[in-house]
Amino acid sequence: MLTWISENAKWVIYISIAGIAAGLLFMDMSALQIDKRPPVGTVDGEKLSNDLFDMRLRQIQSQQTGLSNEQAFQLREDLFKSFVQQHLMQRLIANVKIKASVYEMSRDLRNDPPQGIDKEPSFQTDGVFDFAKYEAWLSNPETYNIPFMIEYENMLKTAKIPEKQLRAFISAGVHPSTLEAKYRVLNRETKFELLNAQGKPNSFEDISISQGSIDSLFQAEPDSFFVAEDLAKVNYVALPIVPSEKDVESTYEYAKMLLAQIREGADFAEIARNSSEDPGSAVQGGELGDYTPHGRWVAEFDSAAFALDSGNISEPVRSQFGYHIIQSLGKRIENEEEQVKARHILLIVNATSETIDSLEAILNEVKTTVDSGKSFEEAAKAKDLTPQNSNWFKRGGEISELGHISGLSSSAFFNPLRPKDDSKTSEVLQSPKWIALFEKSGNLAAGSRNEEFARAKIEQNLKAKARAAAIADYLKANMGKLSEIAVLDSASKNILEKASIDSLTVSFESYLPGLGYANPEVYKALSTAKENEWSGPYTSPQSAVLIKILKKNVPSEEALNASISDELSMNWQYASFGVFDEYMRNLEASANIVNNLDLYYRE
Repeated sequence: MLTWISENAKWVIYISIAGIAAGLLFMDMSALQIDKRPPVGTVDGEKLSNDLFDMRLRQIQSQQTGLSNEQAFQLREDLFKSFVQQHLMQRLIANVKIKASVYEMSRDLRNDPPQGIDKEPSFQTDGVFDFAKYEAWLSNPETYNIPFMIEYENMLKTAKIPEKQLRAFISAGVHPSTLEAKYRVLNRETKFELLNAQGKPNSFEDISISQGSIDSLFQAEPDSFFVAEDLAKVNYVALPIVPSEKDVESTYEYAKMLLAQIREGADFAEIARNSSEDPGSAVQGGELGDYTPHGRWVAEFDSAAFALDSGNISEPVRSQFGYHIIQSLGKRIENEEEQVKARHILLIVNATSETIDSLEAILNEVKTTVDSGKSFEEAAKAKDLTPQNSNWFKRGGEISELGHISGLSSSAFFNPLRPKDDSKTSEVLQSPKWIALFEKSGNLAAGSRNEEFARAKIEQNLKAKARAAAIADYLKANMGKLSEIAVLDSASKNILEKASIDSLTVSFESYLPGLGYANPEVYKALSTAKENEWSGPYTSPQSAVLIKILKKNVPSEEALNASISDELSMNWQYASFGVFDEYMRNLEASANIVNNLDLYYRE
């Protein structure tokens, strides 16, 4: 048994934490509640535990190395979301007074053994899991004194079984009827062989929308464009992190030093393993695989490698990847083509800390100037920088031109628990590609209506609607040409300049090009179109089509009945899970959730 626990240590940790989180996280934890720091977050005013969150985060991070700042940020956000969901689940379980009985726990242990336990040798006979041995182990009272089993029982009692009961409770009203099943089966299995004519969207791009049309739609339908979550926008200046000439020269000098060592007798392969920054070849002593023909490597590398005689070593060669020291391991002619076998040492040219510090110094001067009273624009222009305006972004979001910048959300979104900072700008922030400084220029609270924010979406919607109408008019005007098609071939497919014609077999739940997937437009088109006659045009929010149904294939009564039986069984399972998941999503959406991660973790 110890072997199994050792081999499944990560999973045991998960169970332990699940048991702790489910059983303790949202109850009276006298030891943990001594913590007087602000919580990592709250759900309807109820605190989430800093210590438990930090403990779980450390355990996950210990299993995932080499995370970027963006990945680390997303990991914390995902873990926070799971804590919120678990909090809501446990509160709901407590409210409806769900409890797990000894019988239910015993049944779960037998019917759903812990993951991985079937690999434990003591439970196997001839290499196959022997349930009788496992059951005998469960029947031994001493089994339940093992620390792992104590934790697993706690998880069953506080999380797994109550969640199963809660799912059954919430989905108890789900009762798919035979009529519903028949409707679904007919929609899915009734097939239409048809011709489909749809406009080519790029042939209808010269559509302009007036500002008046945008204003009118926003005023008529403001609730269609409300802000779903808090948003912010900023002014910013950003400097790309690129190596300086000094950095390039430094890397070149290092390459020359390694080359000198090799020419003095050092082993090329050993230096490649220790110094090359090409991870794929470094472990192979720098070797780049078998003989390679011209054109497979970048031009500079290719030219240098093929210019070397067998055994010779090049001077440092610069390419887009950095500096290469190349050694030819031989040449040959195969299929009248010259090939070379080579190995190399790659040194990437990176911006040094000195270069990065110089970029930070420029933006720190801008920051100081702004804090002294100058405008952001004036301070930036004094350093020959042009401020840019960002897109609207949500908490944890990013500026499209810059990508993820650590610390942007913390500076752009107000948290009353954060120490007061009188600066008008963010700190100077850094990503792998940029050094940046931000000044908040606007914010929108969730639930607000704002035409500036909605303008792009409104314009896009109006253009799509106008394009769909133009396509519909074009197809309708050319219906006569379509009627001339007797057999669809390469010529008739292109009979219309601005439309494509294809032969398809679809159902009500299929994708119909031009109309979309399993939506009301598809249903309307297939249910109203006449056989052997072009019908339409049918429009979607983006396009329009004409269709000609060639043949309708309805399933036989026998096939229909068999499918209905399967559908009833599957519908209940999917509907049950769907109802529960939707209930929990709505519960989360209606909760007042406060995320304070930025107080403790630098983005």
